[in-house]
Amino acid sequence: MKKQQGFTLIELMVTVAIISVISAVAVPSYQRYIIKTHRTADGMPILINMMRAQEDYFATEYTYTTNMTHLNFGNDTSEYIIESHKYGIKASTCDSSTPLTACVLLTATGKESQTSDGYLTLDSKGNRTHNGTTGW
Repeated sequence: MKKQQGFTLIELMVTVAIISVISAVAVPSYQRYIIKTHRTADGMPILINMMRAQEDYFATEYTYTTNMTHLNFGNDTSEYIIESHKYGIKASTCDSSTPLTACVLLTATGKESQTSDGYLTLDSKGNRTHNGTTGW
């Protein structure tokens, strides 16, 4: 009698099924991890740096600005796209009744592969949100 070599079709199908189940769990988890990593490595630090620039601007001009070129961030007056192209940052008033002399709101909106992360905000009063939920 010949000695069997290789795998049976059943063994291969079981192996493929196991790999499929593991992939179905691991891939989405890894994607969430990557998005969170970009948020903490790209989005949060640039918001903090831009708020520092806003405070420096406020110290000399007695007002905040929505013009990114005044803060030496890029050449677009309305939105600054960070180097990794993962976030676009805009400045605005904190609300419609508060002038720029009192408060500025920075909003980082996810771009490209970071779109599903939504947005981060930081205002000059220190309030931070992620998709409308308090805190980062």
